Amino acid sequence: MPLFGIFLIIVLIAALGYLYYRYDLMKAYYKYQTKELETLEKKYENQVSTSTKKIDDLQNIAYINATTNIWNIDYFLTKGAEAFAAEYETTPNFTLIAFNISNIGKINQLFGPTEGDKVVYYTAQTLSKTAGRHIYAQIYSNLFCILTVNYDDAYVINLIETLSHRLIHYDDNVQIKAAFGIYRIQDTKEKIMDMVNCATLAQKFVKETDDVCYKFFTNELNETFLTNKKMSEEMEQALDDHKFMMYLQPMYDLHSYKIISAEALVRWDYPGKGILSPYAFLPLFESTSLIQKLDYYMWEECLKTIRRWIDNKIEPTPITMNISPTHLQNEKFIDYLIELSDRYLIRHDMLVLEIPERGLSNVTDQIKNIIERLHNEGFILCIDNFGSLNSPLNLLKDLPIDRIKLDRSFLSKNANSEEGLTILRYLIAMAKELDFTVITEGIETEEQANFLLEIGCDIGQGYHFSKPVDLKSFDQLNKTLVSALYRPDEYYPTFEDYEKDLDLIVQFFKTHEEQLNIS
Repeated sequence: MPLFGIFLIIVLIAALGYLYYRYDLMKAYYKYQTKELETLEKKYENQVSTSTKKIDDLQNIAYINATTNIWNIDYFLTKGAEAFAAEYETTPNFTLIAFNISNIGKINQLFGPTEGDKVVYYTAQTLSKTAGRHIYAQIYSNLFCILTVNYDDAYVINLIETLSHRLIHYDDNVQIKAAFGIYRIQDTKEKIMDMVNCATLAQKFVKETDDVCYKFFTNELNETFLTNKKMSEEMEQALDDHKFMMYLQPMYDLHSYKIISAEALVRWDYPGKGILSPYAFLPLFESTSLIQKLDYYMWEECLKTIRRWIDNKIEPTPITMNISPTHLQNEKFIDYLIELSDRYLIRHDMLVLEIPERGLSNVTDQIKNIIERLHNEGFILCIDNFGSLNSPLNLLKDLPIDRIKLDRSFLSKNANSEEGLTILRYLIAMAKELDFTVITEGIETEEQANFLLEIGCDIGQGYHFSKPVDLKSFDQLNKTLVSALYRPDEYYPTFEDYEKDLDLIVQFFKTHEEQLNIS
């Protein structure tokens, strides 16, 4: 073999060796790179997992109420929108329920804010357990919502009753009362908060006296709401324009049938509607702070009237003024009453302050202090609507109350049966035993007035005597006495009696004169 061929073979072998060497190096490198990639891939996967967990945690933080540990308003809005956008085999049926703890203010007042917080937490947890299959959330501190999909009204009502029943049995001493509003969703393109507002509006019309704790939203409720809103907005201007007028309803001594007092009742001269009865606006005002402004206005009207009587040499009649229960939360109103009385130079005993019985359903130390201060200031105190609730006679005996006024419904319900009349007799007997002056309102017949006098009632008020009248009519009425309709066990001489007496007197003097002439 020539040398060139040998050299070529050697070169080829060297090249192959070099290539193998390079291949081995590349193989080791790629193995290294693969291992590095696997490490990086695992690291990336861990980072993605960690990031996903952090996102979930942040989302939970964003969607969870930190105080009650249930879903919040952001969750409700997000999940509600998703539910509306989802595809369904048939047209879905959506219902939104809104509710709050209607007596949370009273719980805070009686047991303190700490107990109130516990009640809110218990409500949230009860909602979670009861409505867990649905979209639910705590919208605000005392507003909760549930969104149901494809459930009928019967199911919704049963859900509400179950939830309400569980809330009522929270504690033997603390009873949670909830009011529910129901909104049947017709257009899923509406804003969810507008739907919540509709359900909340319906819930506002639930009353404690209702047989059920829920209301469905209706167009009629919406119209009522808009009317109420308009009236609320117009109230301030109506006060400035003196569109609220004071009417007086006489109160009669059942023994003498003389007017001994008068209750001040408000009327609203409303543009386009005429004179409105208080039933048309007082419930609205009592649910807001507007009632305090109206009370202040009426109190001053009462004092102005008494001052006018005195200035015109007219014997002033004590006026009964209503004190709304909201005033019992703060005794500052007493300072205002005293300032008004001093301004118009009116004695405090010319004012009878009527406090509704519901305002004393739970007498706290604060309320006791207010009642005692009013008594010490010389105001006459009366419990109004007595008998409309479970009247706490045993509690009232510890308060410096002067009078009680039997509720008109109490009279009408008990006047038509022997059992009812017996209840009236014993109630008035107990009140008299406790040294209360007893007033009965809603007297419509002579028979009722006579019966009430026989069983010890002192003062009567009602259409049998007079309806509420304006000031001019009251002044005219007060100048005359109502004719005597009934005078039990008392002798009132007639004109015939006077004629007989006159004959006897003439005969006496005639005989006496004859005896003098004889002597």
